[in-house]
Amino acid sequence: MDVLPRPEVKEYNGYMLMKFTSKEEYRQDFLNGELFFNTSDYFSMCDDVGRGDADEGKTFIVNPENSNYISANLEKYGDKYYIVTRDNSDNPEEYKVGILSYSSSENRNRKVMSLYTVYLDFKGKKISDFSSKIKEEFGNFGILILDRREFFQRIIEALRENKSAKDAYMGFVEYLPEDKQQGLVNWNPFRKRDCFSYQNEFRITFITEDDRPLRLNLGCSLRDIAVPIDTDDLHEIYFEGEDLLYPLYP
Repeated sequence: MDVLPRPEVKEYNGYMLMKFTSKEEYRQDFLNGELFFNTSDYFSMCDDVGRGDADEGKTFIVNPENSNYISANLEKYGDKYYIVTRDNSDNPEEYKVGILSYSSSENRNRKVMSLYTVYLDFKGKKISDFSSKIKEEFGNFGILILDRREFFQRIIEALRENKSAKDAYMGFVEYLPEDKQQGLVNWNPFRKRDCFSYQNEFRITFITEDDRPLRLNLGCSLRDIAVPIDTDDLHEIYFEGEDLLYPLYP
């Protein structure tokens, strides 16, 4: 599995990961080592605020508001298909035709699990602010991952056991500002528009041959390296000396 590097985030030199779910049973599944991966296609068609993103699974997007009107088409030459781009700026308006995005079937079937990144400054004993939208958009039932390296290792081992999984990656989502969304933009599972930047997303993704969601069984519990936490209690995560403290539930 390829791991994408962490972006440089001003004022912070570390991070931890969290997962938020809408139901207690989903949280328990996660803690039991049953990780749910939905498809890019699901998120592209989802109407839920925060979860839905029409650009999920795209191979490229074209912004028609660019001063240079670029179009792209899928064209066949011999036995092969090619993506052909053209600058139609000088054409009459009625001739400015072309698709505005393209999604390969492989990308649309890609399995995705999203996590929330909390940035830490160990020297200044500082924790990045939590988005106020977490509870509304993702649910009140959170999990704090205490040992991300061990968490990653268990996922890597589970994917090695799953012979159908391929092209696996994990890493941070890059949020593109509007000025970088102009013209033809190559898209990938780790790019989103900056209107989603409050999500601080870290994702794990891979491809299988079918178009169904997948439950990845880690073969072990995560309770030794992860603990439950409700979104109402996120303010109770803080530094005390060298220690990072968090609430424990009975």
